[in-house]
Parts: sequence; structure tokens; C-alpha cells
Amino acid sequence: MNLVETKPANISLSRMRDSVLVFGAISCVLYIAFLFLMKLFGLMHVTELRFVNYVILCFVGLYQIKRWIKQTGAYVPFLQVLGTVLFTGVWSFILFSVFLYIYSKYNLELAELFVNRTMGVFPTVPSIIILFEGAGASIIVAFINMQYFRRYEEGEKSPRS
Repeated sequence: MNLVETKPANISLSRMRDSVLVFGAISCVLYIAFLFLMKLFGLMHVTELRFVNYVILCFVGLYQIKRWIKQTGAYVPFLQVLGTVLFTGVWSFILFSVFLYIYSKYNLELAELFVNRTMGVFPTVPSIIILFEGAGASIIVAFINMQYFRRYEEGEKSPRS
């Protein structure tokens, strides 16, 4: 094991906030693109495919933190990774839930799918459920990213490589 001493990256709160907003929006756009891809292939009824949104978030989070490491040449502390990816995921699912709420008003197929899956309860419930489910998945994805990037902090791998 090649132990390399490095210092933590100095990433300001405003830079973190901007990154969360930008990468959260990028994640949301990718979720929407996947939704339209599902619609194109007639897979809207396969609700289990929403798992792909969590994979998208994981890759966006990996890219987001890896980008900071390349820019600074230093590791990002694991709690900063956890917070950044968590808030990126929550923000992306807030945006996605708002999109789904609005889009279901115009797409009758999606609205009918929502009604069938929720047994006719309030029409906003599916969007809220997706928000809470996405927030929960964001916690898991944040922990995965935290564990992945901890190797830089522990010196297992140099951020400069």
C-alpha cells in the first residue's frame, strides 16, 4: 500500500452549494431523460426501473467529487463528500418530484399509472413518495461515495494520480 501524505482540499461552502445546485440539476435532467427513454420503449409500467435513477445519482456523485479532487490535487474529507452527495441527491429528487407532478398533469398515461399504483388516493402522493424515496436513496448513495473517496484521505491512493 502506497501511503501518501496529503492535505484536505479547501472547498468553500459557496462552492459546495453551487456544486450541489448544478449537479442536482444535472441529475434531474438525466432522470427526466431516462423517464422519456422508458416512455419511448413502452416501459413506463415497470416502476422498478426507477432504481436506475439511483445509479445515475451514484455516478453523478462520483464525478462531482472526483472533479474536485482533480481540480485541487487534494482529497475531499469524507464528511464533506457525504454532505455534498446527500444534498445533491435530495435537491435532484426535489426537482424531479416537481417535474413529475407537473408532467403528470399533461401526460395522461403517467397520471393513470400514478392513480393505479396508489389506489386513487391524492394525486400528489406519488410525487411526494418519489421525493422521500429519492431522499432515502440519496443517503445510501452518499455513504457509498463517502466510503469510496475515504481511500484518498487514508492515503491508500494519492489524489494526484
